[in-house]
Amino acid sequence: MEALSPHAILAAIVDSSDDAIISKTLDGTVTSWNAAAERLFGYTADEMIGNNIAVLAPPGREAEMPGILSRLKQGERISHFETLRRHKSGHTVEISLTVSPLLDADGNLIGASKIARDITQNRRSERQISFLMQEVDHRAKNALAVVQSILRLTRADTVDDFVALVEGRISALAAIHSKVASRHWVGIDMESLAQISFDPFDSDSARVTHGGPQMVLGPQASQALGLALYELAGNAARYGALNHPDGHVDLSWRHDDDALSLNWREWGLRDVRPPMRKGFGLTVCQLLLAGQLGGRLNFDWQDGGLALGISLPRANLMS
Repeated sequence: MEALSPHAILAAIVDSSDDAIISKTLDGTVTSWNAAAERLFGYTADEMIGNNIAVLAPPGREAEMPGILSRLKQGERISHFETLRRHKSGHTVEISLTVSPLLDADGNLIGASKIARDITQNRRSERQISFLMQEVDHRAKNALAVVQSILRLTRADTVDDFVALVEGRISALAAIHSKVASRHWVGIDMESLAQISFDPFDSDSARVTHGGPQMVLGPQASQALGLALYELAGNAARYGALNHPDGHVDLSWRHDDDALSLNWREWGLRDVRPPMRKGFGLTVCQLLLAGQLGGRLNFDWQDGGLALGISLPRANLMS
């Protein structure tokens, strides 16, 4: 077998490289263009060799290539220069560029050799990670603020009761956050939110019914509505229908283009009276549903238990 010449070996290495390897003259005329360059930029070697490399410059970066050549003439080598180039289809490609001088036998600069690597996916991943980190930071600060409010507003007759109430409320908050996180911070559907709210008080769904059309709420709206529903369920377990052997709670919802409407109805109570003072649960409903989500609440203590109508503007439920 005849041994390959150094030139043939070098040509084979260049042609099989995963990186785009291009050479050009000092005026920008392309003199070589490997297969990876074809894949990266969409132009074939026949389309590029003999033509100017400037076709790859996206709008606003036309002066970049002459600037690189100017730096080469001063003896500089450009390494890992991150920039944008234009694909034949018109979209931009994020690349990492290394440019080296091409010298003749006398050491005179006659052109440049460029190695370009596609970093589009890397940068997209970095931006996604950065977004998620910012989102986690925001959610963590928001959760701490909610925990502080829970501690400040919770009232109880004994330390044990206080601890139990706080632990339950923080557990509900944690369950909502876990569900939101598992769905990549998109939000929670109403069915899951209702389940999280009722589970601590009626895990076998024996005395609670809930349902309505499919709807997903944004993370902040999920937290606000989820905590409010948890408080309503807790009030029902301590004072209302779920504290009575014949009691039952029904939650239904519907939505249109403008609003999400929820109907809370308790059954099975006798001698129903409105509370003498506004407790934590009603305070949470006012602060979160009316204050944060801009909703309207209609409390009605009917024969059999509490009936509550909630109307929430749909535009406030997406964040």
